[in-house]
Amino acid sequence: MPVWETTGLALSCHPPTPEHIALPWDAADDYLLHFAVAQPTLTINDRHGALSCALTQKGIPLVNWHDSANACETTRRNHQNNQLKLEAGQIILSEDQIPSSTRQVLIKLPKNLEQLKFWLQCARERLPHDTRYLLAGMVKHMPVSWLNWLEQEAATYRQEQVVRKARLLELTFTPLTSTAHSWSGYQTDSGLTLSGLPGVFSRQQHDIGSRVLLEHTDLPFGGTLCDLGCGNGLLGLTLKQAHPELNLILTDDSWLAVRSAQHNARQNQLDVCVRHGDILAEVREPLDWIVCNPPFHDGHKQLTNIAERMFEQSAKALISGGRLLVIANRHLPYAGKLRRLFQTVEVLSADSRFSLYLCQKR
Repeated sequence: MPVWETTGLALSCHPPTPEHIALPWDAADDYLLHFAVAQPTLTINDRHGALSCALTQKGIPLVNWHDSANACETTRRNHQNNQLKLEAGQIILSEDQIPSSTRQVLIKLPKNLEQLKFWLQCARERLPHDTRYLLAGMVKHMPVSWLNWLEQEAATYRQEQVVRKARLLELTFTPLTSTAHSWSGYQTDSGLTLSGLPGVFSRQQHDIGSRVLLEHTDLPFGGTLCDLGCGNGLLGLTLKQAHPELNLILTDDSWLAVRSAQHNARQNQLDVCVRHGDILAEVREPLDWIVCNPPFHDGHKQLTNIAERMFEQSAKALISGGRLLVIANRHLPYAGKLRRLFQTVEVLSADSRFSLYLCQKR
């Protein structure tokens, strides 16, 4: 387990990632830790809980706002591995749980500007004008347009020098009155109206890969079907519309995705079950079908380990003869992994961009 030299903490990524590809911390975490002061703190987007562990070690009171079920579990594991106490209530999933006592907000910059705007909006609605905001990220992930927007939006703005390719901003904002969150959506070819919160996959338009998969709604779907990594619910809800007899479960690692899928099921009057969990952690029913459009990014890093865990857990959760339907970018090396896990793997369609795999369990 790698040790963060600045803190002496032994930390791990989950799922495990080779150290030469990714560590649980980076230079932006060092920067945030250096500038953080001892006052009630909210961390946002602390993917592996490294910053949270370091602040706990310093005795700084804090709450961690995670969207990811996996990030919640990884934060708990890293605290436990370093004999650090994580109290009940120190991990939150919703903006409604942001403590009004917060006076310092530490944000690791996300991949998506809309998600950053959402976090800032939520915090500004709930926190006073003297709240201190520290935002940090690697320079290559901080476009000038983001910096310009932040400088224009902030009441005060200070940019620190670049250190080890990381940049830190110290800001204050005028508070916001409560406003409606930015839902964005579209109508599908089958007539579903779908919306999503910022940061949710396929939020603003019909994903091209999903469109390829949904050309095969005439497959013999039946029994209990799980839309794994459901996002806004596009795949599962379309299949439920086409096959009303399906017992449909939608699950996603993202709480914002779960909220979006729940909203869309209600809007389209479809009776489904939506759950928040890491891969299939919250799905215990035996499954006849799983459909999946797996991610191949974890933050800014392109990785295949999340998709591979999805395939492994799918092979265990499916009944004998159960089927997994996967759409994936053609360049990703999934075929070999799928053939090791399933009795048969058929390529239903392939073009220059996507491959659609139908896999049957032994």
